[in-house]
Amino acid sequence: MRARLVLARPTAIAISLALCLGVAGAAWGQIPNGELTGRVTSPDGQGLPGVLVSASSPSLQGTRTTQTGANGDYKIPFLPPGDYRAVYQLEGFATEEREVRISAAQTVGENVSLSIAAVEEQLFVTGESRQISETSTAQATYTVEEVGKLAIARTPVSLVSLAAGTAQTGPNNATVISGAMSFENLWLVNGVAINENVRGGPLNLFIEDAVQEATVTTGGVSAEYGRFTGGVVNVITKSGANQITGSFRTSFANQDWESSGRERVFNPDFEPEDEITETFEATLGGAFWRDHIWFFLAGRDVETSTIEQTAITGLPFPQTNEQQRYEAKLTVGITSSHSLVGSYLEIDQVTGNSFFTALRPLDLGVLSDRGDPQEIKAFNYTGVLTPNFFVEAQYSERDFDIGVNSGGPRDLVRGSVWQTTFDNTFWHAPFFCGQCEQEVRNNENKLVKANYFLSTAGAGSHDLAFGYDTFKDVRFSINHQSGSDFRLATDARFQDDAGNVYPVVTGTGTSWVSVWPVFGLERARPTDFDTNSFYVNDRWQLNDKWSFNLGVRYDENDGRDAGGNLSTDDSKVSPRLAVSYDTKGDGNFVINATTGRYVAAVANTRADATATGGALGRALLFYRGAPINPNGAACLATGTCIDSRTAAQMFIDWWLAETGFNPITDPPENISSIPAEFGLIFPSTETNRIIPDTIKSPSTDEITLGFTKRLRTKGLVRADLIWRDWTDFYSDVVRPNNTIPIAGRPQDLVEVGNFGNDVLSREYLGLQTQLRYRVNNRLTTAATYTLSELEGNINGETAGSGPISESFFDRPEYKETRWNLPDGRLGADQKHKLRAWAIYDILQGQRQNLNVSLLQSFFSGTPYGAVGAVASRNFVTNPGYVTTPATVTYFFTDRDAFTTDDVTRTDFALTYSFSWRILGKAFEVFLTPQVLNVFDEDGVGAVNTGVSHAANNGTCPSSPTGRCLAFNPFVETPVEGTHWRKGDEFGEPVGAGDFQTPRTFRFSVGFRF
Repeated sequence: MRARLVLARPTAIAISLALCLGVAGAAWGQIPNGELTGRVTSPDGQGLPGVLVSASSPSLQGTRTTQTGANGDYKIPFLPPGDYRAVYQLEGFATEEREVRISAAQTVGENVSLSIAAVEEQLFVTGESRQISETSTAQATYTVEEVGKLAIARTPVSLVSLAAGTAQTGPNNATVISGAMSFENLWLVNGVAINENVRGGPLNLFIEDAVQEATVTTGGVSAEYGRFTGGVVNVITKSGANQITGSFRTSFANQDWESSGRERVFNPDFEPEDEITETFEATLGGAFWRDHIWFFLAGRDVETSTIEQTAITGLPFPQTNEQQRYEAKLTVGITSSHSLVGSYLEIDQVTGNSFFTALRPLDLGVLSDRGDPQEIKAFNYTGVLTPNFFVEAQYSERDFDIGVNSGGPRDLVRGSVWQTTFDNTFWHAPFFCGQCEQEVRNNENKLVKANYFLSTAGAGSHDLAFGYDTFKDVRFSINHQSGSDFRLATDARFQDDAGNVYPVVTGTGTSWVSVWPVFGLERARPTDFDTNSFYVNDRWQLNDKWSFNLGVRYDENDGRDAGGNLSTDDSKVSPRLAVSYDTKGDGNFVINATTGRYVAAVANTRADATATGGALGRALLFYRGAPINPNGAACLATGTCIDSRTAAQMFIDWWLAETGFNPITDPPENISSIPAEFGLIFPSTETNRIIPDTIKSPSTDEITLGFTKRLRTKGLVRADLIWRDWTDFYSDVVRPNNTIPIAGRPQDLVEVGNFGNDVLSREYLGLQTQLRYRVNNRLTTAATYTLSELEGNINGETAGSGPISESFFDRPEYKETRWNLPDGRLGADQKHKLRAWAIYDILQGQRQNLNVSLLQSFFSGTPYGAVGAVASRNFVTNPGYVTTPATVTYFFTDRDAFTTDDVTRTDFALTYSFSWRILGKAFEVFLTPQVLNVFDEDGVGAVNTGVSHAANNGTCPSSPTGRCLAFNPFVETPVEGTHWRKGDEFGEPVGAGDFQTPRTFRFSVGFRF
C-alpha cells in the first residue's frame, strides 16, 4: 500500500500541472525529440512538390503529415524517439513506405525516389537503424533495449561511456567529453539540466527501466545548444502509449559475489560481506484517452547497509542508505498538431549514521542522519502552426537540498566538535550544523523556439530555427563548521575499553578553542547567476550533394553572488558553421567539416568567490584554563576521568569568561573586541578578494573533419577528427604593492577572474570512430574507438572542489612555468579507448528468446608526474607582498613522465525470456545474469604520487644528512636521491578502489507486459 500511495502523489501533480498548461497556454522546455526530413524526387531526379508524407508510430499520438515543398523537400518535427512508418503518396506515382528509426535529438534524413504508378502500387521497406548520426554533428544514440543486453549498468553515465570521444578520466572518474573539463558537459534528462551546481557532474535523476535512450553529442554541435565546452548528453525517458505496458525488475548484488583478491592485497584478513542488496524497479504506462492523453509512471527502491567502524577505537556501527525514486509523465495531445508534456521526477534519500569523511571518526557522537532530496518538474509544449511553421516552449526546475538535518545540534556544548591536531581525528559531535540554514543547489530554465521550413525550387530547402534560452543557477550555502560554531582541539587523548574518548589538556597552550562565526548572515541570499541566450540556425540543403549548417549563438552572463554583488556581466558570440558533401547524392558516402565556438556557463563557485554574505570568520584562543585529565589514562583506574562533554563545557565556560562572545546569540563582529594577544582574529566583514572587471565564460574553438559511410543496408561507419583549443580559464592574480586594509591591517589583494590566456593552454586532438554492423538476423556488432591527445598545462578541477582557479599568477615572482606550470599530457588524457560488443540471438522462438553478449574494452593509462613543493621565497627578494608563499608547486619530472596501467576487460551477459499471452495480452518473464571482468584482470587506474623533498622534511638516501636538501629552483636542477625522491609507494595502488572493477557477478529478474 505504501508504494501505491507514494506513486499517487507525483502522478496527481503531473496531471494537475499538465491540465493547467492546457488552460494557461504554452509552457517552456526542450524535450529532445527527433525529426524526419529529406527530399522526394521523380525517377529522373527532379524534386516532386505536393507529395503527402505521413509518419506513424506507437511512440506518437496519432499520425503526423506534411507535404513536400517546391524542391521536393519535407520536414516532420517533434517526433518522440521510436520506430516509425513513413508513407509517401502522390497521384500518378507508386506509394512507398519506409521503416525509420527516430532517435532523441537527432535529425534523420530519408530521401525517396517515387516510381511511376503501375497497375499495382509498389512497396519498399527498409529497416536500417540510425543510431549513428549521418549529419555533420558527431553523435550517437544508445537505447536501453540494447544496453540491457550488455553487461553494463543501465545508467546515463554508463551509456555515455560507450561513445567515442568520452573518457571516465576526470576527478573521481567523472566523464570527460572531447577533452573538456568534466564540469563543462551539458547533461539533460527530458530537456532538464541535471548538472550539480558545484562540481558540475550529472545527478542520479533517473530510473533505469524508465530511460528510453541517450544521445551523446561530441562535436559539430549546432547553435541550438549552449552552456558547455565538452559534449551534450540528451537522456529521454519513456512515455505512455495507447496500449497498457509495464514492468517489474529486481536486481541482485552481493559483495561476496565479487573477487576479493584486491582487498586482500591490503588486508589479508578481509572477508566480504555475504549480504544480498536488492534494487526494485517498476514502470506502468498507458492511455487515459487513446491518442490524446497518455500516462507513464515509474518507481525505484533500494536499501543498503554496511558495517563501518570508528578509527582507533574500533566501534562498529551500521551505515544505511535508503533511496526511493519516483517518476510521472503525462502526454496530452490537444490536437494532432499541438501537444503538452508534463514530467516529474523525485528522489527521497536518507543516509543513516553519516559522518564527515575528510576526518576520521573516533566515537558514535559524530554520526547523524543525512537527507538529500531532489526533484525535477518540467513542462513542454510543441505546436505545428502551419505546415512550415513550428513552435516549442518549455519551463523546468531542478531542486536539490543538501545534507538535510546533517550535523550537530545548535547547542554550545552538545554541538561542539573535538578534534586532534596530530592524526586527523574527531569525536563528540558531528561537523556542520543540522539545525541551521538549509543548503540548496537548484536551477531554473525557460526556452522558446520557432522553426520555419522553406523549400524553394532551385535553391534547396532552409530549416530556420530561432530561439531564446534563459538559465538560472541558484545556490545557497552557509558553511557552519559545527552546530555551535565552536571547534575544540587538543594534541592528546585516550580511550577506555568501551571506546569512550577523553581529551588530555594540560593548559600549557597545546590545546585551543576556535570559533567560526558567520558574518553578513543578514546579507546572505541565494546566488543568482543567469545565462541568457539568443540563437539563430539555418540547416540549408542546397541539393542532393551539398548541405550546410549556419548558426550563431549569443550568450550573456549576468550574475550576483551570495552577498547580492554583481560578479559576472559578460557576453560572447558563438558562430557555428558546417558543410556536408554527399559524393553521389545517395547518402552512401558523406564528407563533413565544421567549425565553431562553444561557451560554458560561469561556474557557480568561481562567480561566488568574493561573496561576504554568509562568509566565515575565525578567532582562535589557546586554552589556559584548568587542566583536563593531565595524567592521561591514569584516571581510568580511579574513576576520576573528565569525559568529553564535561571537558567541552569547561572549554566553553573558559572562553565565555575570557571573551564574553557567544557565537549563537552575539553579532559576529564582536570577535573584534577579543584582545589580540589571546589569539588570532580573522573577521570577515570585508574581503581581500575582488573581481576587478568581470568573470568571463570559458570557451573553446573547434574544427572537425569527418565522414560517414553506409555499409550497404547492414551498417554504418563514421569517423571524426576533432580539434579544440580552450581560452579564458579561471585564474586569480596577486600583484606586489597591491593591498587592502582588513580590520585595520593590510592584506594582499586577490583579483578573481580570467587571466593568463597567453600562458595557460589546453588543446585536444582526437579521432573518434563509430561502427555498427548487423551481420544477420541473429548477430549484431558495434564498436567505438578513440585515438586522442589532451595537452596543456591546466587541469582546472579537483574531486573535492570541482572548478578551481589556476594559482600560477598568485605571486608569480616565486614561480617559473618550466617547473611550476609545465606543458605536457594532462591528467585526463587517455590516448586509446576501444569498446566493442556483439549480441547474438541463440533462440528466437515464439515463446522463448535467449541471447548472449560480449563487451570488450581497452583503456590506455593516464599520465602523472612526480610533483612536490619548494621554498622558493628563500631565493627571491620580496617585491612588495604582505605575505610570501611558504612553498610553491614544483614538478620534479615531466607532467606526463609516468602512466598508469593499460586496462582491458571482458564482460559477459546472458538474457533469457519466456513469453505467453493471456486474454490477448503478451506477458514476458526474463532473467539476465552478468559477469563483469570475466578474466579478473588487474589494471591499476590510480596510484600513489607522494614525493619526499626538503619542504616536507623528507628523507633522501644520497644526501649527506639523510634529509632532502634544499635547492634554488631558479638556477639549480634538483637531483633525485639528494634533493627529492619518490615515496616508498610511488606509482603503486594504495587501496582496492585503485584497481579496475574485479570479477563481479550480478543478475536481474522480472516481467514485462
